[in-house]
Amino acid sequence: MNMTDNKDRTVIFDYGATLDTNGVHWYHIFARQHLLHNDFLTDEQMREAYVYGERQIAALHSIDTMHNFLDTLYIKVNLQFDYLQNKGIVKSENRCVEAIAQACYQKAKENTANVKPLLQRLNQEYKVGLVSNFYGNLDEVLKDFGIRDCFDDVIESAIVGISKPDKRLWQYALDKLQTKAQDATVIGDSYKKDIIPSKQLGCSTIWLKGQGWKDNPVNTPFADAIITDIMQVNDIL
Repeated sequence: MNMTDNKDRTVIFDYGATLDTNGVHWYHIFARQHLLHNDFLTDEQMREAYVYGERQIAALHSIDTMHNFLDTLYIKVNLQFDYLQNKGIVKSENRCVEAIAQACYQKAKENTANVKPLLQRLNQEYKVGLVSNFYGNLDEVLKDFGIRDCFDDVIESAIVGISKPDKRLWQYALDKLQTKAQDATVIGDSYKKDIIPSKQLGCSTIWLKGQGWKDNPVNTPFADAIITDIMQVNDIL
């Protein structure tokens, strides 16, 4: 991909599972922590608990704009345990919300700290944006992790009212960042939500191929480059 005239180009990152987990879907982060405390849980049970939590958040608007990421994790883990307890899978004495939320938070904090120098460098050389399916509190999350200043603009599904993989969210981001698709490079962990729609608009794409919700696709023609570690962006940009 042509990266000449860098200051005229824009780099757009996904957030969830790209910058905070280095390509690992958040389900797997939660599941590993749940298993440390309740090792009898099955993959099916944990997936159902994860989906239940996400749906409840969407239905009840449980996350406030001022919640940081630790607050967000407490809400998510509590809802996951609500499901597991209501189904009679986990007993109340095995409800380890504090331990799981804190462990997940430290994982995200560590990954975000590791990627901060990359973001700072790119922000000096490119216009940098962020596009995420998030809950309305992404600004607070980024400030908490000390990386909000790395982005010229943050586009969040809950604020815009459009969610990925809808191409309109990506087009909205291009418009807000005042950049043309052919001058933008998109970096994300989801081939379906990040890579396909942005490529269809004409952006260059870098797919962070990690551990997704399901098995990764075999054929990936919409990815101009494929990486397995977010720091490999340094080799491309």
